[in-house]
Amino acid sequence: MRINQMAETIGFFQEVEICNADHEHYGKRGVILGISEEGERLFGYAVLIHGMKTTTYFEPTDLAVTGTEFPREQFY
Repeated sequence: MRINQMAETIGFFQEVEICNADHEHYGKRGVILGISEEGERLFGYAVLIHGMKTTTYFEPTDLAVTGTEFPREQFY
């Protein structure tokens, strides 16, 4: 599932896979911990890639939803 419209905003704690073949993290999975948006415009997401300690910014078209959602308590 490719994300490119505000109506399709990925929710917090949803797992995503990096689907941009040009990105160094291509094929890795992580969890949405931040959403960058203003009004009706979605800029991107802060993703905590599994096994890493910091988030990485991704454009919406770089991500595909896996269908897995993690509990908030796992991160805070």
